[in-house]
Amino acid sequence: MHPPTFYIMKTIIFDIDGTLTDMWPIEKSVLLTMLGKKSAIEIEKLYRSGIKDTHTIFCTVSKRKIGKTDYRKIYNQKFSLLESRDELPSPAKYPLVDLIQKNKSQYRFVYATGGQSKETKYVLKCLKLESIFDLENSLDKSNYRFSKSTGLTFNKIKAKFSDCLLISDSQKDCDGAIKANIPFIKVKPRQTLSNFVHRPL
Repeated sequence: MHPPTFYIMKTIIFDIDGTLTDMWPIEKSVLLTMLGKKSAIEIEKLYRSGIKDTHTIFCTVSKRKIGKTDYRKIYNQKFSLLESRDELPSPAKYPLVDLIQKNKSQYRFVYATGGQSKETKYVLKCLKLESIFDLENSLDKSNYRFSKSTGLTFNKIKAKFSDCLLISDSQKDCDGAIKANIPFIKVKPRQTLSNFVHRPL
């Protein structure tokens, strides 16, 4: 049970990928289902070269031009298929997951991610965070299309929860937080709880 929106409580906005887990193994599994296992080396090579957007990877490997809306539909279909077959990899648990679990009654937790809704909720379920996060007021590609770097995503959350803080590993996310005039903590992947001992939420 989350406090009502008018309840005065600091809201912590979490990025998911790179902050709470590594989404790439899941994304790669879906791409392999879409493109075939023979594409594994090429997919990994593109990702390691710095191309993180799965739509771009798909179009490059398949040599097909497909719009993002149609791509998301196919991606989500394949994701649901793998989930129903219990063939998705389990997400890695980064140390900040423990931070959330230990403070679940002290703060409101929402997420802001550029990922898909289904895979985000799958990750939260696996990490035992689904009941802790305020899913109704969280944002992903399914309910908010603007990039976090614009600041608009954080402004939308801030409109409901004025006392908020962003935690993310992404500089672009932090740039967006600056535009929205909200405080942030930039973390490194797999950052440990000890880093927060002298910087309480």
